[in-house]
Order: sequence, then C-alpha cells, then structure tokens
Amino acid sequence: MLISEVARIAGLSKDGVRHYEEIGLIASTERRAGSRVYREYDPAVLTTIEKVRQAQRLGFSLKEIGPLLKAHGAANLTPEQTVVFLEERLDVIRGKLKVLQEVEAFIKTKLDHYKREKLSRSDKKI
Repeated sequence: MLISEVARIAGLSKDGVRHYEEIGLIASTERRAGSRVYREYDPAVLTTIEKVRQAQRLGFSLKEIGPLLKAHGAANLTPEQTVVFLEERLDVIRGKLKVLQEVEAFIKTKLDHYKREKLSRSDKKI
C-alpha cells in the first residue's frame, strides 16, 4: 500500500503516517518506479495504527506507545495480565484526573476572585 492509501483508510494525513514511521510505530519498505522512490506499507500497519489510537484513548503518549507495541508483539498477554495492565493504567488516568481537578479548582478560585473584584469596582462607580 502506498502512503496515500494508508492515510485514507486510517483517517490520518500523510504527514501523520510519516510521523508514525519516524518515531518507529510503523515501518515501510522502499519501492522504486523508474527514477522515483516510493514507500510501501504492509496492510498490517492499519492494525498497528488502530492499536496506537486505542492506546492514546487509554492516555498513553506516542512516546510511551512504541515500547508497548514491541512488548505486546513479543508476548501474548493472558487475560490476567491484561487486567493487571488495565488496572495500572486506570490508576495513572485517575492520577491525571486528580491533577486536572486541582487545576480546575485553582482556575475557578482565581475566576471568582477576579469577578468579585470587577463587581466591587463597578459598584464604586455608581
């Protein structure tokens, strides 16, 4: 498959496909056609791209996904190992949620402060 076909089927831009390849998530082979060189992708990259997207939905960054793909490809996880893995990931996500909730509370506090300050200034003008 050529990059345009992979991009179309996967719902990525060509630059997105190239980026995945640059960081080692997918691979291609060179194919020459006259003086031009094309990159050819095995259809299996579509499955890999879907796994990448699933991992992103679980909160992994692209940088974290590469080693996970290699580990997953090297070993078939048992259902028990999968449960442990997902529970660990859930803990990480809960930690991120806690931090986001703290940021939200901070922003709300600041927003309330500035709204009260604005109201008190407008009351003085009357």
